[in-house]
Order: sequence, then structure tokens, then C-alpha cells
Amino acid sequence: MPALAALFACLAIAGCGGDPQPPAPAAGPGSSQASTTGSAYPMPAGWPLTEFPLPPGGTAPASRADDSVVSFRVDGVDTESAKTFYAETLPNLGYADTHNANLAIARYEGNGLKILVQDEQTGSARVTITKSDG
Repeated sequence: MPALAALFACLAIAGCGGDPQPPAPAAGPGSSQASTTGSAYPMPAGWPLTEFPLPPGGTAPASRADDSVVSFRVDGVDTESAKTFYAETLPNLGYADTHNANLAIARYEGNGLKILVQDEQTGSARVTITKSDG
């Protein structure tokens, strides 16, 4: 019986420690097929910024992007958590909070960009970044 307990203890210890999940591959700029996991979403070439922050635990699956608009869903966090993260983060990065408190869409402007954070019917947040005119 003690040998069985020792074997079980060894198996339990062997299963602990280390990272059980391999790191997720990062999406390349302008990618519309790969998912991005981590602290920042890579922006396409030619934009005023190279990456856009993601909330802790947030992932950004495939985006829609062209020369003037990037739009992606933030999974892994609910909309209110995403809005709270962006309300705390974006003003510190030079974006002014310009949304009407009565509307469900959070809006920020600055650094040549307009940013909308809104609810998707899936419970995730949708981030849409548009280059400002002029």
C-alpha cells in the first residue's frame, strides 16, 4: 500500500508545474485569419500605432481591416470589463473620452484615431478603430 501511495504522489507531482498550454501564435499585422492572445493587438502597417492594448484575459480573433478601419471582437472578457479596462487605459495613452454617458458605445479620440468600444450580442466587446480625417 505505501508503494501505491508513493506512485500516486509521484504522478501527482509530475502533473504539476510548467505551463500546460503552449503559447498561442501571434497574428501578423493585417492578418484576418489568426487569433491574437496577449496584452496587445498588432495593428496593420501604415497606422499611427503598431499595437492596441487588450484587456487582461482578452483575445482578439480574426479582424476586419482596411486602410482606414480596423475592427475586432475581444473575447475572454465581458463587455463591461472591456469598457472599464479601456476607460482606465486609453486616457493614459492620449485618447480623450468623448462618449455620451447615456449611450452604450464608449468613444475615444486622439493620436489621429477614433475608437469605439461596444457590446456585441455575443456578450463580447467589439473594438472599432478609425483613422481620423485630416
